[in-house]
Amino acid sequence: MSAVADVPARPWFGGHVRLVLGAAITAAVVAMALLSLVWTPFPATRMRIAMKLKPPLEAGIAGTDALGRDIFSQLMLGAWNSLSIAILAVLFGMIVGVALGTAAAARRGFVEETIMRFADVVFAFPALISAIMIAALIGSGAKTAIIAIALFNVPVFIRVSRGLAQRVWANDFCLAAQAAGKGGFRITVDHILPNIAGGVAIQATIQVWLAILVEAGLSFLGLSLAPPAPSWGRMLSDAQTYLSQAPWMAIAPGLAVAVAVLGFNLLGDGLRDRFDPRTAGGA
Repeated sequence: MSAVADVPARPWFGGHVRLVLGAAITAAVVAMALLSLVWTPFPATRMRIAMKLKPPLEAGIAGTDALGRDIFSQLMLGAWNSLSIAILAVLFGMIVGVALGTAAAARRGFVEETIMRFADVVFAFPALISAIMIAALIGSGAKTAIIAIALFNVPVFIRVSRGLAQRVWANDFCLAAQAAGKGGFRITVDHILPNIAGGVAIQATIQVWLAILVEAGLSFLGLSLAPPAPSWGRMLSDAQTYLSQAPWMAIAPGLAVAVAVLGFNLLGDGLRDRFDPRTAGGA
């Protein structure tokens, strides 16, 4: 049984406005993404040339694009595509980063120094540069975006998990486990990971909104999902030519990105306020 620090009981949402708003917005975005797998107002990729560039409410809730495709249907399916890439990338980055970060905290010395220098090197390459290099090797696509965003997240989780783990290692129960003959791996599994899970989860929530922005940028440049699969970033890219003629083509995906980023940002901040003792009373 692991030793986990006691947290004073208090209402989950009481007084935490950012947590409530973030959870509501995030739930709405995720619900829209899941709904798109079984239903959209129109087939998202169906072209209707006779209906091209129709304004909102004249043809669908958000109008149509230059090929007559329903923009709201594309937004719904684009939510699934963008969120799935962002969440998968953060998940992979978290798994690798936490494994390396906790190893650095457990082993110290040469192992810690090597892992932290590796993190510094990876962190020197932004996701966009990584995506361009990966696309040159394996081509553009969803796999390229996931790998690039995951690489971008690895050093973040290395640093976060190492810092959290070092604080837990200083506790008496870890010293007692060492005295009882437990090895570093066993202590990490039994005691370190349960105690840092909350902090890592909060960081993951924050990283998701960053990943959504990065994925939109990669899609905008054609380095993520290939057409005709809808994505918010490519919708923005397609809208460039028609900004004066059909501004709704850019407004709709731009708002979708902004709302999703706002939701995950508020959710991450709200969770941090909820669980961080230093801000436990804040809203």
